[in-house]
Amino acid sequence: MRKFSIVFSIFFSIICLSCSKPGDLTIQRAMKFYQSQDYEESLRLFNTALEEESNYSPELIYNFIANVYLKQEDLENAVIYQQKSCELHPEYRNLVSLGMTYHLLGRDEEAESAYQKAVELNPQKGEAYASLGAMYLGQNKTKEAVENLKKASELEPKIAVIHANLAVAYAAIGNPEASESEFKIAEDLKCKNLEEFRARAESMQKQ
Repeated sequence: MRKFSIVFSIFFSIICLSCSKPGDLTIQRAMKFYQSQDYEESLRLFNTALEEESNYSPELIYNFIANVYLKQEDLENAVIYQQKSCELHPEYRNLVSLGMTYHLLGRDEEAESAYQKAVELNPQKGEAYASLGAMYLGQNKTKEAVENLKKASELEPKIAVIHANLAVAYAAIGNPEASESEFKIAEDLKCKNLEEFRARAESMQKQ
């Protein structure tokens, strides 16, 4: 199973004692247990906080819970809480993360929907286009892959993997010149595993 590199960054709000609510302490305790890798106790406390009055919104707590499950590579439970969070408050990055989890679970129609909702929320960010393009490339929907990856590369020109995927997509539609141009950009940006992308492009050219 693909290893997750989940950055569980929590931005603590400075809450004066007079404004503090019972659930705030529970959440802070849950965060400490997460940091010490006691995920079972962290989950218990986050769920307890959902029943308490807190300055943290329910959708944020759902997102915390989802990240704990992602850290454990428990995709089935993670996606449940990602859905809950996005239903209450659709947010760009959370929708992209939801789409990625759907994709890893093989639920590509739902992944596509989540990515497209992210695009609708903010068409000026490249992550959702890049995720759509990579997914379409894996489905051999090469025209759609090129369209989305090209848009992603325009919005995020410094992300090497986008150019590497676009190079593969161009190779798949029979445009070796554009493919090599994108590979050169990916190489200049120090793309990891570039040879694997090149091998994939060569395989697609032979099909």
